Amino acid sequence: MSSNPEDVELHGHMGDSATANPTKMSAVSPASSLHEQVHFRSKWICFALTWLSYAGITALRKPLGVGKKPMSQDLHLGLTELGFLDLAFLLPYALVQVTVGSNADRASTRLVLFLVLFVSSLSMISFGAWSRLYMLIFLLGASGAAQALGWPACVKLISGWFPAQGSNNVFGLFGTCTSVGGIGGTMFAVWLLAHKSWRYSFFPQSVFVMVLSFIVLVFLPVSPSTDEARASNSPPAARKGKDSAASTVNTLQLLKIECVKELCLANFLIKLVRYAFFMWLPLYLSQQLHFSDSNAGMMSTTFEIGGFVGTLFSGAIIEKLYGGRLLSSVAGLLLVGCLSIGTFIVTSKFGFVINCVTLFLAGAANVATDPIISAMVPMAVAEQEGTNIKAGLASVINGMGSVGVILEGPIIGVVAEAFGWSVCLYLLVALQIIALFLVRWSATYQRNAALS
Repeated sequence: MSSNPEDVELHGHMGDSATANPTKMSAVSPASSLHEQVHFRSKWICFALTWLSYAGITALRKPLGVGKKPMSQDLHLGLTELGFLDLAFLLPYALVQVTVGSNADRASTRLVLFLVLFVSSLSMISFGAWSRLYMLIFLLGASGAAQALGWPACVKLISGWFPAQGSNNVFGLFGTCTSVGGIGGTMFAVWLLAHKSWRYSFFPQSVFVMVLSFIVLVFLPVSPSTDEARASNSPPAARKGKDSAASTVNTLQLLKIECVKELCLANFLIKLVRYAFFMWLPLYLSQQLHFSDSNAGMMSTTFEIGGFVGTLFSGAIIEKLYGGRLLSSVAGLLLVGCLSIGTFIVTSKFGFVINCVTLFLAGAANVATDPIISAMVPMAVAEQEGTNIKAGLASVINGMGSVGVILEGPIIGVVAEAFGWSVCLYLLVALQIIALFLVRWSATYQRNAALS
């Protein structure tokens, strides 16, 4: 008698397992093949839509950085006031991530991402029509609060289709969305700045993101492994148990997990440095190196082009150079970033080509750490802990890191106005060195070899 239950079942009905087994195989194989095709198509549709979503979110942020100089002239704003415009966006962004993000694992992720896209685009679509500072602050705050849950929602959606083990290349590829969105948003804003004015530069990106929000709501596939998809097939008691388990993990409990506090502080510093370049580099190139507004805006994209390349190859860097050790790869990238920014300071007067090379390397090293520390590491830690805290953990690490982004605007504005741009750049190098030591310390004392 066959030991295969399917063969036994077929033998009982047909009386000949030898004849029945090929029939069963011919009946099962097409269905199995169809299931695999549907799974393959669904996971890459999810990847594409989440990639476009976060690229669109990033593009929404870029006109504020590119338009700082014409905004200051048109609205009579000083560097400190421009810095507080950054704060108006980034403070709600970080507060929502830290306070609400730990509950993201209990929500319908598709609906969360739809609301992120719709509300953030609705907030910015009329931004250029206003001149009152308080109205600009309100709209930036609404957009920042909405965008706060974009990254954890995307991480949760992708992690449902691509488990943490062996997904480094996938998240490296996904991380390119921030650079592509930044490059596209910057170039489009620069073009509108040159041909229209800063007031037009927010509208097209907002329309694109609003349209994308409805595409996500209707067409985004959710993995069967997510709570959202499982809940519809689970009995009420099971759903209640899962929701109760998820609700017991709050922000303070997440911070007690090994190495999470250190990574939050490191991400605080890394994001401060990155957003200082994102939001102030065009103005620095214009004021300090005397590029025209349009050339300064275009040249600032070399930092983000470097970020795209670095992020694209971050998975290969982790696997080939560091044997899959996530935190060691972050430390290595931060070291390259420190050296690149330091070289940029020394060689900034050497001309266009040298500036582009050093900014490219600085962007490649700094931006490539983002998908590792904000997505790969939270996924690995969540699986190590054996709990469904992927979105919550990603939100806390990313949100606590964004506290540094809150301070970026006022710090750079005040320091540049009081001490000059050179002091700002040296400060950024010092902060990145501190982040390097924090990550290196976490890697040294990490009990999970895959994280070290």
